[in-house]
Amino acid sequence: MDSLQEMWQAVCDYSVNNLKVNSSALNVWFKPITLKAFDGQTVLLTVNNDFQYPIIVKKYKDIINTAFNSVIGFDVDVVFELEKPEEAEIEIDSEKEKFSNRTLGDNFDNFVVGKSNNYAYAAAKKVAEEPGTSYNPLFIYGKSGLGKTHLLKAIENEMRKNNPQANIIYITSENFTNDLVHHIRTKNTYEFHNKYRNADALLVDDIQFIAKKEQTEEEFFHTFNALTEYGKQIVLTSDRPPNEIQILQERLKQRFEWGLMVDIQPPDFETRMAIIKNKADQYGINLSNEIIEFLALELKNNVRQLESAVKKMKSYSSLNNEKPTMENAKKAIKELTSYSIPIEVINSKIIENVGNTYGVSPENILSAKRDKNIKNARQISMYIMREITGMTLEDIGEYFGGKTHTTVKHANMVVRERMDSDFNFKKTIEDIIKNIQEF
Repeated sequence: MDSLQEMWQAVCDYSVNNLKVNSSALNVWFKPITLKAFDGQTVLLTVNNDFQYPIIVKKYKDIINTAFNSVIGFDVDVVFELEKPEEAEIEIDSEKEKFSNRTLGDNFDNFVVGKSNNYAYAAAKKVAEEPGTSYNPLFIYGKSGLGKTHLLKAIENEMRKNNPQANIIYITSENFTNDLVHHIRTKNTYEFHNKYRNADALLVDDIQFIAKKEQTEEEFFHTFNALTEYGKQIVLTSDRPPNEIQILQERLKQRFEWGLMVDIQPPDFETRMAIIKNKADQYGINLSNEIIEFLALELKNNVRQLESAVKKMKSYSSLNNEKPTMENAKKAIKELTSYSIPIEVINSKIIENVGNTYGVSPENILSAKRDKNIKNARQISMYIMREITGMTLEDIGEYFGGKTHTTVKHANMVVRERMDSDFNFKKTIEDIIKNIQEF
């Protein structure tokens, strides 16, 4: 074959024609993959989407490996790496360079403070101004889209402004894991230790995703101890408090609770109005009080949706060269509250969330195993899938490896009955559904 692109196309064609990969899966899961290198023995594939990366590796690695072996004619090793344009280099110097080229959009000045987040805001500002002296670690938790990442980046920006020479690392837990895997693969863990354990401040977004990744937990435990021993600041964000991250090591839960834990709640009506007005000013669009009130009434749980609504209003006005109208506001709401994400992606997100909540891997949920905890997670996944996507019982059964519609119907009945009799269980299921709907 003349090129890597031709080789990858041949692998995709073989997967569809011989390995029962349907066109939808090909479009959703194979499209983010790029064949970067082949040295005659090892194939290097990169994925440019950090959400899809772990699902692709878990669900399609064996299929892709088989396809490569058949297309090339001999056995090869297939290696996956995550490659994000904005975070392709994770080295400290590269982080500083990216920061210097990045707009300081997420700062304390443009964070709208209300009853739902004033405590978290005050704690974050204190840590940014006086790192390592109090509130260490600072643990900020709350549902998706409420401003946790904004506060974390505001802390980073403030620290860098106050001390440009400081060694500040901002990273997601997923990229922390990816960096660890890279250094293990290259047999250079010393460099990994040196990088993270010599930081002046370590800011980690979505720390809950290190749960059940044993080596990542082990490394983060020692990193945490090394930094706190020398008074270096740690700030963590999560979608839940430490004691609710069920599969996280107990010793990490205890350390996360050492400092200060603050939560962010959905904004009240007045705060939502203030956020919309603030975003409208940022994007240079004049919204009437009537439109602002309408958007604030319709979008109640997610700050990210409020910003998206303002962006859509800006787009409509620019394209049509007209003032913002209530008709366009209603159109924006309709688009934001309906799903345009492929069902394959939604279903994978459901499996991931249920798996994280109940400590069961996605591959086990989708398997035929009948262990009690796996069966429980599978039934919950079926129920949530039915609730969110509206798929038929038959289609859900097919998604789970050919289960009958009777099996899926029974799973839905079991989960509903348990929700009726167990308030805590019901709240957990509702929280998972809310997380998916905010995705």
